[in-house]
Amino acid sequence: MAVFKFRLAFVLLYRERVKQEKQWEIEVLIGARRHIEEEIKALDDGLLSAADAIAGKEGQIISARHLRLYGSYAYQVIQRIQDRQRALKKCEEDIVFKRQELIEATRAVKALEQLRARLEERFRRERNKEEQKFADEISRRKFANPDTWKKIPR
Repeated sequence: MAVFKFRLAFVLLYRERVKQEKQWEIEVLIGARRHIEEEIKALDDGLLSAADAIAGKEGQIISARHLRLYGSYAYQVIQRIQDRQRALKKCEEDIVFKRQELIEATRAVKALEQLRARLEERFRRERNKEEQKFADEISRRKFANPDTWKKIPR
């Protein structure tokens, strides 16, 4: 009995591997985005705590040096936050791009899987047709004499 062999099985395996790699790349980018968001939150918390420290000295005399240090610290932290926000935006754009690539890879895999299913169904129908012909031939030979094509008496 013949067994169905899909000629493009290696192509299907390759495309499934590409799809998996796209999924892994998206997972890495999502992890990077989460890390950047945590960095931004930590920077915001540090800026707020420094602002609270300055606000806690309300009514007290603050030296110009301390005020200038706080100002330069706040400026640097704000610059780092903006850099991290740009990196976050870039990361989100990369995620969108990779998701589009994943969609295309998924479509390629599904197309090959559908082709395999159709070819397998066609193969199964042809095999069933051949088996039916063989069974008909056997039954015809059993009940008929091939020389005279008459029924053989029992």
